[in-house]
Amino acid sequence: MDLIKNNATETDPKEREANLREKVPDLLGPDEHVVLGYKIGRDSYVFTNKRVIVKDRMGLSSKKTEYLSVPYSAICGYAVETAGSMDSDVELKLYVAGVGRIDMDFVKSTDIFKLKRFLNAHVLVGDRAGKGAGATQIGVQPTKDGRTGLFDMIGDNASQIDAGKMEQALKSGSTNILLPEEKIELAFKCGRDSFCMTSHRFLQIDVQGVSGKKVEYFSILWPTIKAFAVETAGSFFDRDSELVLFTNLPDKECSSPGMPRKSRTRIDIDFRKGKADIFAVQRFFADKILGTDTVD
Repeated sequence: MDLIKNNATETDPKEREANLREKVPDLLGPDEHVVLGYKIGRDSYVFTNKRVIVKDRMGLSSKKTEYLSVPYSAICGYAVETAGSMDSDVELKLYVAGVGRIDMDFVKSTDIFKLKRFLNAHVLVGDRAGKGAGATQIGVQPTKDGRTGLFDMIGDNASQIDAGKMEQALKSGSTNILLPEEKIELAFKCGRDSFCMTSHRFLQIDVQGVSGKKVEYFSILWPTIKAFAVETAGSFFDRDSELVLFTNLPDKECSSPGMPRKSRTRIDIDFRKGKADIFAVQRFFADKILGTDTVD
């Protein structure tokens, strides 16, 4: 069933490396090693200490084979998705410069958070992890309970929550999706969903389905955000202020009327009126993307 649905299973990385060196001796470098390996029928996904290799065998004879190499430096964003009650798989999406979005499906028993932690360590490095900003520099105060009202849930309006508590939650248990040195600087919540700005990335957490078991954790690298806009709230009937992020994420084409050509190139976020300082958020993004202002 997993083969029919294109769901990959984890394999022993040492065996996978030995197999590649034997059958394709010039593929791996002398100091390159397979850390994680997954196989589906004739195809496979390999994560080495230097790149992701997607093996795709074509044709009935399987003699025609493509080896797609993705350096970790080419990854602009990535998302993992847990399985819902009726799902048979967990998912990984890689947003790769020059290539587009690569979708990978794995059997439901796969530890998708182990794969996310591996990508954290290899993608969120150097300047790609972003510049320092820090919420303490801009004086944003979270709401005490983090609850979302009915009208705000309907309107997808987020309220600020305690960043320290969210950081503690995301660094504990089997999830543990943050780097040890990574800090959450601002955090917001709307209903079951939340998003945060960390020292290393912009992270969206999207809880899906009735059961809430299906959750997408979507990471966007700071250098991928190319522009941003803020909009203040209007009259009584305008309950939200807004943040718009413009990215160069190489997502798949979007044909919906009124939507950007690439569905992830524009991200709209609404904040509950009076529960988020929109200009403090603007200052945070300015410091993070442009560099912290050093003028006294």
